[in-house]
Amino acid sequence: MQGEEKSIRYLYEFIQHQDDLPMKLFVNSVKHVDFHWHKEVEIVYVLQGSILMYLDQKQYTLYEDDVIVVNSMSVHKIERTNQDNVLLTLQFGPELLNTNAFISCNSALNNDGDKLRLTSIKQNLAQMVWEINKKTKGYRSYTIGRLQTLCGCLLRYFSDGTNLDAEESSKEYDYKRLNRVLAYIDSHYSEKITLQDMAASEHLSLHYFSHFFTDKIGIPFQKYLTLIRLEKAQAQLAGSEKKISEIALDCGFANVKLFNKYFKEKYDCTPGSYREASLAPEFPNPNQNRKPKTYEESSSGDYYEMDTLNAMGSLYRYLDEKTETQQVLLPPTKTLMEEQHLIEIRKDHTTVMYEKHWNITMTAGRAAEGLREDWRRQLVELRARIPFRFIRFHGIFNDEMMVYSENENGTPVYNWSYVDKLYDFLLGQGIRPFVELSFMPSLLARSNETIFQWKGNISPPSDPARWEALVSEFIRHCLNRYGAQEVKKWYFEVWNEPDLAGVCWAGSKEEYFAFYESTVCAIKSVLIELKTGGPAMGYGSLWNDTWTEEFLAYCQKREVPLDFFSFHIYSEYPKLKIDEDRLTKIMPPSFYKESIERLRQKMNASSYGHVELHVTEWNFSLYDRNLLHDTMFMAPFVIYHTMNTLGNVKAMAFWSFTDVFEESIVPASPFYGGFGLINRDGLKKPAYYAFELMQKLGDELLVKGNGYVGTRKSDGSMQFLFYHYVHVDQLFASGDWSELSDSSRYDVFEEKGIKAFELSLHMLSGTYKCTSYRLDREHGSVFDEWIRMGSPDSLTTEEISYLNGRSGPVIRSEIVRGEHWYKEILLPPHGITLLTLDRQY
Repeated sequence: MQGEEKSIRYLYEFIQHQDDLPMKLFVNSVKHVDFHWHKEVEIVYVLQGSILMYLDQKQYTLYEDDVIVVNSMSVHKIERTNQDNVLLTLQFGPELLNTNAFISCNSALNNDGDKLRLTSIKQNLAQMVWEINKKTKGYRSYTIGRLQTLCGCLLRYFSDGTNLDAEESSKEYDYKRLNRVLAYIDSHYSEKITLQDMAASEHLSLHYFSHFFTDKIGIPFQKYLTLIRLEKAQAQLAGSEKKISEIALDCGFANVKLFNKYFKEKYDCTPGSYREASLAPEFPNPNQNRKPKTYEESSSGDYYEMDTLNAMGSLYRYLDEKTETQQVLLPPTKTLMEEQHLIEIRKDHTTVMYEKHWNITMTAGRAAEGLREDWRRQLVELRARIPFRFIRFHGIFNDEMMVYSENENGTPVYNWSYVDKLYDFLLGQGIRPFVELSFMPSLLARSNETIFQWKGNISPPSDPARWEALVSEFIRHCLNRYGAQEVKKWYFEVWNEPDLAGVCWAGSKEEYFAFYESTVCAIKSVLIELKTGGPAMGYGSLWNDTWTEEFLAYCQKREVPLDFFSFHIYSEYPKLKIDEDRLTKIMPPSFYKESIERLRQKMNASSYGHVELHVTEWNFSLYDRNLLHDTMFMAPFVIYHTMNTLGNVKAMAFWSFTDVFEESIVPASPFYGGFGLINRDGLKKPAYYAFELMQKLGDELLVKGNGYVGTRKSDGSMQFLFYHYVHVDQLFASGDWSELSDSSRYDVFEEKGIKAFELSLHMLSGTYKCTSYRLDREHGSVFDEWIRMGSPDSLTTEEISYLNGRSGPVIRSEIVRGEHWYKEILLPPHGITLLTLDRQY
């Protein structure tokens, strides 16, 4: 080991702190990090797996739950063992430890007396990670406080002499000298510092000092000084209102032009655009998710950040432990006041008409499920309370619907009996089909690729003429059975997510364009007035390629009718795919509206800016086992996105109305995270009641703001809907599911307190009845009631009846008299409240 070290050139690592915190805290995985050193103190905590750490000429193996401190200027190296690893790494300046303190903290040494003391370190690390992910008000101050407490624990329990002693004993005088130089730069970066001055201060020649610095740091002196100045400027841009020219001079740059040049080289953006991005509440800094530029190959080897993959659970268990050194205090969310909003309505308050775009189309899994009695029973009950007009589902041409077969001579045989049973039932309930033309009958398919456990065939047709004949006969049958005046009100959507090549479409992009054209022509050849469109596009293509533009250009060039454009949207980051073990990254809530606006811009840039835009699928997750789908979170989620997209689209079709849904094998639990508004036992989830309460809103918009909407009906009654939307925290958004389980589903959200609204009406005349509908985790959330019941996997009839009686808003009423009326509404996280005021005679 010692012989190996002597022949190695240790490389200095320049560490950039995150945001405006005096540290860097990140989750990473390591394959190989060569010998290197840095001025920052580094704490490594093993979340999963194991690593080999070479430190101070010794080798240690660290396993899950081990923690080790690497002192400032200590040469170290990390290697992967035969196990994968996930590490939590904290790096901070040595000045927090009085610079010269030497910390001897290494759980791999198995010192029995250190157990409680090590726990204090892990507790503080856990709380820092929790604060940074939850982003509660004051989290930066709280995180810095935890960092200082952690440093206090290190000094009190693990201090072992000074770094100076260690350096002298190991004859590392060069590091001592370099430490002086770096400390001076940190303190005097705003002043004029020259290489000559620094050489003179160390009593060295200019030539010797220049080579000494470059050899130890890995980059020339002037470049290092520029990096320090840029780091200080970055913090000021994000954390102050100073002019950019002032910041440039404060940080030691000769002029703004030079500052702009160096800043753009490092961050790939101007100081102005960086400040703009840092002030935007919903988006990370432009430099946040990529490695910083370096002037040479990375000196720190192969650190690479990665999704945490449920690893944080090993650390989070320390949040609840108490030791002799500290007591962890979690934010008191039940009493913390998060926000306050005043809403005033006066007699002359103007209103605007709006369309309830969430109330037009509903969705379900596939056509064959619509032949089931439980599916139909739920649909009837839903339609009685939420009178949507259309329903969309997959698989009208699936083999299980038996629409297509061939006789012994190969002549097509069409059988519409199951289609008729389904459509007759829907039309009898006042619901029209939003016809998605999918999937391919196996006898017509070019290949046998399928999707879902019910094996919907995603292949293009082997004989396009036979597909066109099937579509034409289908249209003729619908016209003959239901009449042209009825069918002209339907929508006909060509396929489902054909942009997801190999997932929902087994052909090429060009083949789908031609398939769309031939299908539309087949429909229009029977009756040209029928509304045709598509392509039911996935949202990933909207952000990551030019599929949309190419499809629109094809339709324009070929003069292919496009009466409406449809697409889907979910929260997951569209570049990444999902599997059974993990969730992809979650986008901010504004992602839905921004996606719609992005698509509208593309349509406006073509000749199709005037056509109707339909979101024919939307939900929180595109994963039909996401446990959040059952929770109270979904009620404000539904309201937030419907209110945030008013006027942007013709229709928002929630996916889907029921958990009678079989894309994959159905789990035993009654609340397994299915897409539905209603579970398979007929129990209504919080998302269902969001739609039911929105249905009570009037047609005239009075007021709309952050967490509230007010409406009025033509009879003078008023409705005020309040909601407290809380987004998932940074850890869950990055892909970590460690805090999510069947019985514990609320630890993955940002920590928020109570949201307060003050409603003041100055327009009442006469007597009104005010009815309040309150829905939150304690009032009407069937999932939370199921948890309180003991979360049984199988529900008896009696238990279903009990839960059914406990689901839905708690209703209270009062009589209101007098012209002026004031009401305070307090909402816990994920809570909603509706107030209706009806004139009494």
